[in-house]
Amino acid sequence: MKLLLTLPPIKTQERYGMFSAIGSLYPPLGSTYLAAYAEQAGHEVKIIDSEAQMSSYQDIINEALKFHPDLVGIQTYCTNISRAYKLAEYLKLVLETKIVLGGAQATLDPVGAISNKHIDFVIIGEGEKTLVRLLDSLTTGTYAGMPGLVFKDNDTAKINKPVDLIMNLDEIPLPARHLLPMEKYHSCSILRGSRTLNIITSRGCPYRCVYCAGFRIFGATYRFHSTNRIINELRLLKEKYGADSIQFYDDTFTVDTQRVHELCDRMIDEKLNVQWSCFTRVDLVDEELLRKMKRAGCYLIFYGLESGVQRILNLMQKGVTLEQSEKALIITRRAGIDTWASYMLGFPSETREETEQTIAFAVKVNPTFAQFLITTPFPGTTLYELAIQHGTLKVNRDNFTSWDEVSFVSNGRTENEIKDAVRKAYRRFYLRPLYLINCLRKILLLPPPKIFALIKTVFSILIG
Repeated sequence: MKLLLTLPPIKTQERYGMFSAIGSLYPPLGSTYLAAYAEQAGHEVKIIDSEAQMSSYQDIINEALKFHPDLVGIQTYCTNISRAYKLAEYLKLVLETKIVLGGAQATLDPVGAISNKHIDFVIIGEGEKTLVRLLDSLTTGTYAGMPGLVFKDNDTAKINKPVDLIMNLDEIPLPARHLLPMEKYHSCSILRGSRTLNIITSRGCPYRCVYCAGFRIFGATYRFHSTNRIINELRLLKEKYGADSIQFYDDTFTVDTQRVHELCDRMIDEKLNVQWSCFTRVDLVDEELLRKMKRAGCYLIFYGLESGVQRILNLMQKGVTLEQSEKALIITRRAGIDTWASYMLGFPSETREETEQTIAFAVKVNPTFAQFLITTPFPGTTLYELAIQHGTLKVNRDNFTSWDEVSFVSNGRTENEIKDAVRKAYRRFYLRPLYLINCLRKILLLPPPKIFALIKTVFSILIG
């Protein structure tokens, strides 16, 4: 069978807004995992990355007409679901092909997705097993009982039982990056390296932060690739694709500290000599681990501090304290690793005074970099339910973004006041003389194009 995987058209400007000059454009690893699993099962696969290839609807249709797929898989998010329906409609006009939706939004609202007349199937949760079974069943048309699949039976939605998760992730071949225009990808501008690529080494997260729906896709488990598999993939990224820097894209890289110690030991012993960054929680690091990570090439850790108010952290169900956040940044700096902290402003029930406290906390703990996001409640999350209780949501989800558009206004706040608070946060954090001197040293470690993009964006945000 022929499988086409794609996302609806989107431009970087639409995704990042005023941060588009410094935002990342990474390979869609979810699609490459699906493609690799399908190829291993003997199917022919094509991927169209509409953002990297700057593809319009017509471009995707033209490629589909050339390829003539038996099945088109469209990845969905809250922000692209209406575009996914539009793409499906256009494809159905010119091709006799089946269309399946997968990804976050399809998983969170499968009945809504399958109710669209142009959608034939929806895959819930982890997609590899279900996708291959679906491809194998297209000739027979037998879908009842297929785990993880939602289908139509006389216009009635039928939801099968969940699929068993792949517990040994090494069963999935290396991501099918050979199907992508790898030369078009780049990292965000604050990451070192002239050629930074991403890698995912684990699935799942044992935590239940209210703004995240990841556990509904990958389950309550935490699974990870073997160290050998990760080392082989890192070598491939260096040797075949010329990566001189890596971003580990795991939701929470240090959940299992023993496996991180083992991985770092291998990276050191085998002299991989690659600089890298990762995402993790403030309660999942200690000084010994951080020193090991530094020796293995780690130069930056992204921490979701989210708020400088304990009440708000408790509402978020973060399970951490302000003291833990402050300590994590101190010991990370002590290990010689830079920090990138993220904060959410305008959380449901958050007052103006609490927003001010978060900005003050960011200045106090002084991470190397800070980002201040506008709280964006995505459907299917507990945060979305909190938002309904405490304020007003925009109906049009196509414009949901955390960067420079307000999609939710808490009671007692206004859209303009929240936008002003974000600009104020950036100005107060970045326009400190001593910080600017120290930050300049960090910026000069970046390649010239990244330096230029940073300066341009900072000017527009802080001065404009």
